Amino acid sequence: MTVLRFILCTALVGSAAYGQNGIAPMWDVKAMLRQLVEHADRYRTTVDKLQVVEWVNQKQASQTYLKQQEVVLTEVGHLKTVADRLSNAPEKLSLMLDIYFRLQALESVTAALADGVSRYENAEKAAALNQLVSDNSNTRLKLRQYMIDLSVNKEQEFAIVEREAQRCQAELNRNPLAPVPITGPKKKPQEKK
Repeated sequence: MTVLRFILCTALVGSAAYGQNGIAPMWDVKAMLRQLVEHADRYRTTVDKLQVVEWVNQKQASQTYLKQQEVVLTEVGHLKTVADRLSNAPEKLSLMLDIYFRLQALESVTAALADGVSRYENAEKAAALNQLVSDNSNTRLKLRQYMIDLSVNKEQEFAIVEREAQRCQAELNRNPLAPVPITGPKKKPQEKK
């Protein structure tokens, strides 16, 4: 019996290390999110140092670059907020979608901003921005896989709930509950005069 318990405990611990139903374990998700926040801080630091106002005022650059800089800084703030919420509830698919789409937007706008940096500031800063996007790609791919795994798991859970609901409904249809009679307050018998 002791050997059987050992095997069972080992199997349970091993399955916990891989997460439930093929989903990354919580500690891996939290590590991914910490890495994402570190990348976001690097975005903020790098983009904050850009002289976009000077490009527009002195070099006749498009106002679009100011908007792009603002979008990057705003998305970094939102990304950090959503990452914090997701680390507290890693099973929330809505938060996962939010963070993934924000990350995609951040990368897209950063790449566009890097074009302006190479034109109006210098190639080294543009390369630094492009490197941020590149460095973030591994984390984005992990988040994407987690999002896919999570959605598949949610679909499986929904299918199980749906089957159980159908089974319960079929059982109720076979053996309906007897209706409960509706009665009002009991009337007192009237006294004879």
